[in-house]
Amino acid sequence: MDNKPNSSEQTDTINLSELFYVLLSRILTIVCVTAICGAVAFAYSRFFIAPEYSASCTLFVLNRNNENSLTSSDISASNALLKDYEILAGSRTVINQVITDLNLQYDPADPEKATYSYAQLKKEIRVSVPSDSRMLVVSVLDKNPNNAKKLADAVSEVLVNQIVSKMKTEAVILDYAVVPTSASAPNVKKNTVIGAAIGFLIICGIIILQFITDDTIKTDSDVEKYLHIPVLGTIPLEENEEPKRKRSDYRADMKKAKKLYSGKGDK
Repeated sequence: MDNKPNSSEQTDTINLSELFYVLLSRILTIVCVTAICGAVAFAYSRFFIAPEYSASCTLFVLNRNNENSLTSSDISASNALLKDYEILAGSRTVINQVITDLNLQYDPADPEKATYSYAQLKKEIRVSVPSDSRMLVVSVLDKNPNNAKKLADAVSEVLVNQIVSKMKTEAVILDYAVVPTSASAPNVKKNTVIGAAIGFLIICGIIILQFITDDTIKTDSDVEKYLHIPVLGTIPLEENEEPKRKRSDYRADMKKAKKLYSGKGDK
């Protein structure tokens, strides 16, 4: 008995060109879903996310061992300590001092006054260190542009005082913050593009999954392609007859026919 699998029972391979034409035939659906997802992301970013404003101060920090001269070791030490200054900016010592200086504690007599806790203010503070530089950029991201400017200035002043008094290092504020005129977040354009890209990938994934899992016989060419048998003729279907059948059904019918033909069907 021949145990080799029949070519009709072998796993069907994915035809990339056929897949491309399937995607092309659904291009209108793909465009619509992509546009809808992009529009949803735009509307959510534009109307449902509160805008936030960023204000920044620039600090110059330098470690000097000799008051009369500046050496290369001083510069190297300053660069090594910049990470420490970044951590210091988010410390409880600095942030609590800012809250005290600006009187940001909750006041029952003035509930409309802006108040901040340590955790809230720490989330708003960002400290960056430009590469190959002895500068610190202290930024504050807040929903109120005026508060962002005041907080950035206050954090920078307290940080400079802490660096000078506690770490015995020279530090000055080169540029104070200015009131931002435009929101820094959310990035509406970026979110719109991301939303559209997600919609595009989702709809294409659904179409590809449908294509891969679809094993119905639709045309005469499908019979020759998947079942590997020639088509001798076609019979018109009745109006109420299902025009599509699964390939597995056709293969099962073929097996039954082979058994009957070989005489095994009588046993």
